[in-house]
Amino acid sequence: TVEIYPLTASALPPLCYLVVEKVSSELVVLPLRTFANLGEIPEAEGDARTLPVFGNHHGARRFSRRSQRVIKVPDGNLLKTTGPYLQAKGITRLLIDGQVFALEEPAATV
Repeated sequence: TVEIYPLTASALPPLCYLVVEKVSSELVVLPLRTFANLGEIPEAEGDARTLPVFGNHHGARRFSRRSQRVIKVPDGNLLKTTGPYLQAKGITRLLIDGQVFALEEPAATV
């Protein structure tokens, strides 16, 4: 089964690439079940909106379609910094190098 790890600064690549739509400039986000090649995805996680993050331009280009383009993120820590904005857009998971990371922080127990 696919494990979902908490997002840490060490999990983020120093330089990364994202795929965006050319017309709307929106990030390309897919349900986690789209990445079935990772292994068995838990039923509850299948609909989690996942942002694929690529470590190299070539991998991102192969993933993209004609109506999409690849953008370079000069510092991977920007993904952690913009986490609340990504969550507001409904993005709850990041797919980095075949591993799935949760954007939300675990709930603190009082």
